[in-house]
Amino acid sequence: MIKLAHTKKRVWAIALAFAAVSLTATSCKNDDAPAIDDVVDPEFAVIVGTDNGRYMLPIEDLMRGVISPVGKGTNVSDILNWEENLMQKGRDIYHVNPEANKFGKYRFEDGVLKTIREIPFSQLPSLYLGWHAWLSDTELMFGARSNNYYAIVDVENMVVTKSGEFEKTGVPANHSRRVFSVIPQGSKLFLAYGLYNEETKIHYDKSYTAVIDYPSLSNLQVTGEDSRSAPLGTVRNSYFSNFHDNGYTYILTIPMPVLGGGKAAMPTAIYRVKDGESKLDPNYFFNISAQRGGDNQLGVTYIGNGKAMLISAHDTQTNIKEFNDWWYAAMWEYLIIDVNTQQVVKKLDFPLVGNSRSGVVHNGKAYIAVNDPKADGVYVWEYDSAADKLTRGARIDGADGDTPMLYRLK
Repeated sequence: MIKLAHTKKRVWAIALAFAAVSLTATSCKNDDAPAIDDVVDPEFAVIVGTDNGRYMLPIEDLMRGVISPVGKGTNVSDILNWEENLMQKGRDIYHVNPEANKFGKYRFEDGVLKTIREIPFSQLPSLYLGWHAWLSDTELMFGARSNNYYAIVDVENMVVTKSGEFEKTGVPANHSRRVFSVIPQGSKLFLAYGLYNEETKIHYDKSYTAVIDYPSLSNLQVTGEDSRSAPLGTVRNSYFSNFHDNGYTYILTIPMPVLGGGKAAMPTAIYRVKDGESKLDPNYFFNISAQRGGDNQLGVTYIGNGKAMLISAHDTQTNIKEFNDWWYAAMWEYLIIDVNTQQVVKKLDFPLVGNSRSGVVHNGKAYIAVNDPKADGVYVWEYDSAADKLTRGARIDGADGDTPMLYRLK
């Protein structure tokens, strides 16, 4: 088992898509299909947790055959030992190792994960990450979970170019800022954050926004607050929570207990900020929970054309009986949303399944690893939003109960 919180590391997944027409489901014949041959230049990869470690495997075709870690792939248990700290750009994987105090760059090629370079890293007060943002193709910015600190790494030269604490403008005495999102906006960075009262130990039920000059990281200006939903962005770095579409960046709130901000009474919602602006659009608020009986959601992937896929925790008051149920209870539903119409346009035709935010998009189609406890394995499913069609693909064998994580490498 791979633990995800302080008591629980686990395989995680990632965010969001459509059309209110009938859904047809077809299946590939996988039961008798041979295992997939070795792939030299794969389009995709998967990390599978097994009883003997976590393995990263190359995959060329997600829609046929059987994917098995037996005798194949790279054991990444010690390389990527805290998967919430993983960040990806193409074939390159970046990871902060909180136990060894190092930042590493790795490349998945020739079917294996290779170490490019590792450097000492201890510039944050906690090495469990809450968010990251690409400032350019070579500049990666990230911050510790639920605090006000950041670091910027030049991933080409593998040097930490800047680190520290965001200016405390707008933070009252005896309070601290908790940053949840950083969005590049030209010569500025847009920050979404919360305020925590250090005396009462209360994190306020509000989302706050600010902008700061970049690259100087000075002149922080608070630009607004909103009490309809919080937190505005991720508590855990691995969670998909924002995407850009048609001149706007859309930001998902994650109030869900345990996996998010711990604000069960607040709805999951989407806000948006226009390119170049410093404030949230005051006329836009997409309340997703209101359309799903109060359920909270996590992101899976952005599909395109304003459509995204979420996974929704259904009726947690009934389905959550112990802490681990947040990961392993069969209570999750896949939803397709449209941020233009502000509608949940479809629930994909699955039974209630295990927690999974594992998803990639290729040629306009979404591929998700579906952890149905009643199935004979974890299957990859393809959702074609244009045709509104759901098709079963490859079977992933050998998983230890956590949902395998898919990656697109090209």
